[in-house]
Amino acid sequence: MKRMLTAAGLAVVLFLGMTLTHEGMPVNAPGKTANGAVQQRMLPVTYTADVELDPKNHRVRGTVSVRFVPPDREKAYFHLYPNVFQDDARLKGENWVYLLGKDRQPGNIAIRDVKVDGHKVPLMHGGEDGTILEVPLGRPVSRDGASTVEMTFELTVPHNNGRLSYNDHAMWLGNWLPILAVKEANGWRLDPYYPVGDPFYSDVAEYHLKAAVPAGYQLATTGTESRAVVTQTQPQGVKRYEIDASNVRDFALVVMDETYRVQSSRAGNVLVRTWWQQGDPEEQVKRLHETAVQAIRYYSGEFGDYPYAEYDVVKTGGFFGGMEYPSIVFVQENFFEEQVEQASVVVAHETAHQWFYGLVGSDEVREAWVDEGLTDYATMAFLNSYDPELGGSYVRFRKARALGADKYIGKGISAWQPLERFPDWASYGDLVYARPATMLWNLREAWGERRLHQALRQYVLSHMYGQGSGKAVVNALTAAAGADASPYVDFWLKLRSEKEAEANAWLEKGKEHAIFFPY
Repeated sequence: MKRMLTAAGLAVVLFLGMTLTHEGMPVNAPGKTANGAVQQRMLPVTYTADVELDPKNHRVRGTVSVRFVPPDREKAYFHLYPNVFQDDARLKGENWVYLLGKDRQPGNIAIRDVKVDGHKVPLMHGGEDGTILEVPLGRPVSRDGASTVEMTFELTVPHNNGRLSYNDHAMWLGNWLPILAVKEANGWRLDPYYPVGDPFYSDVAEYHLKAAVPAGYQLATTGTESRAVVTQTQPQGVKRYEIDASNVRDFALVVMDETYRVQSSRAGNVLVRTWWQQGDPEEQVKRLHETAVQAIRYYSGEFGDYPYAEYDVVKTGGFFGGMEYPSIVFVQENFFEEQVEQASVVVAHETAHQWFYGLVGSDEVREAWVDEGLTDYATMAFLNSYDPELGGSYVRFRKARALGADKYIGKGISAWQPLERFPDWASYGDLVYARPATMLWNLREAWGERRLHQALRQYVLSHMYGQGSGKAVVNALTAAAGADASPYVDFWLKLRSEKEAEANAWLEKGKEHAIFFPY
C-alpha cells in the first residue's frame, strides 16, 4: 500500500497496501518456506463462493465453502476482517482516523450458520476485535483427508477511507471474504486488525466465484474476467459472472457503475486493464495505464515472468495512494482526476507488489519490511529506467527519509518489528519503506543493478507461491556476497549503529564475490 506526501517538490507515496486456471501456471504449484523447504500439500485450499452483490444498498449476501486438509484436526480458524468496523466507537485515535477518516459508517460480516462436512456446528467468534471465527472440526469424511467448511454470510460494507468501502459509483471489496488463517509450527496466526500497516498474512489458494450483480454494473476482480462466463437474465436484469483464480493469496473485487470505462493493452501475454471514469483527463489515464503496462514488462524481465493472465488497475476511493491484491490494485481517485505525474509512482509500486506479496508472500504483520521494502526498491529501479527524472527525484526522497530514520535510534522501534510497535504511519513509512529500499539501493550502487537483481530474482524463484521472510532475504544477500549479510541488514533495519563498520566491510567484500544463477 502506498500513501502520497509532498517533499522537495515531489508528491510521493509513503504508504502504498474466482477460478479460471491461468495458462502456463501450474495449479497450486508447491510453494517454498523461508528456509527453502518445499511445502508439499496433498490438496490445494479451495474457496467456492456464490454471492449477490448489491452496490446500491452496499451489501453482499451469499455462501462460501472452503475445502482443505486441516493442519489441526480439532479446529480451524478464519479471519473475518470486516468485523473490525462493526464497533466504530472503538476505533479511536489518530491512526484509526488516518486510516478510516472521520466521515464513516460501521459495517460487518454476519455469519448465519456454519457446517463442517455437511453437519451444522456452533458459531464461535473470537479475537480482541471480533475478527476471528473458530470452527470445530470432526474426523474428515472424505478419503483424501480434506474437510469442507460451509458458511452463509451477509456483508454490510462500511463507509470509510479504507480498503473495504464505497462511493456513489463503485464498491470496492478488499479483505472481505472469510479467509483461512495461517497455521505455523508454533500455532495459528490470529493477529488482530491493526490501524498501521497492512495487517494481513495468507497462503495461496484456488478460488471459484459466482457473482450476481444488477444490470448496468461491471466487475474487476482478482480472477480473469476476459475468460469469465457472463450471462444476463431477463426481465430481472441481473448479470451473473463465474470467475476463477488460481494460486492467489486473496480475492478482491470492485463493482463499478456505467460511468466506468476500461483501457486495455498487452504486456507480453498479460492483459493489462485500467478502469477509469468519464471525465477523467485523457492524458492522465494514458499515463497511468502505460505505467502499468511498462511496469509489468520491466518486473517480468528483472524478477521473473508474471504468471497470471490479467492485471487490473482500478480507480477507487480510499486514504491510500494504492492498495495491492493479487492481479488487481485499487488506486485512489485523485490520481485519475488530477494530472499529477507522480501518480505513476503509485501504479509502479502497486504493480511491484504483484511479485513481492503476490507471487512471494511474507508475514506482513511481523515483518512488514519484507514486502514493502523489496517493493519500494523495485519501484525505484523501474522508475529510474522508465522515467529517469521522476525516478531520480523518488530515489533522493527515499534516501532522505531513510537517513532521517536515525532519529528512531534509542526509541525502541526499527524496521524489523511487528505492526503493533509502530506508533504512527510516519514511523512506519520511514522504517518499513524507505530504510530497506535505500539499503537495497545502496547495495545496487556498490554491486551494480544486474548483480542485485540476480539475487532478488533467485529469491522470487525460490519462494514463488510460498512464503518468503526476512531471514530468506538475508540468506539471498549472503549467497550473493559470499559472506554473512547479517551485519549489513542489522545496521540498516535494526538501526544497530555500532554495526556500521562491519556493514561497510561486508559491502566491500561482496563486490569481488562471483556468483552464478542457473537461469
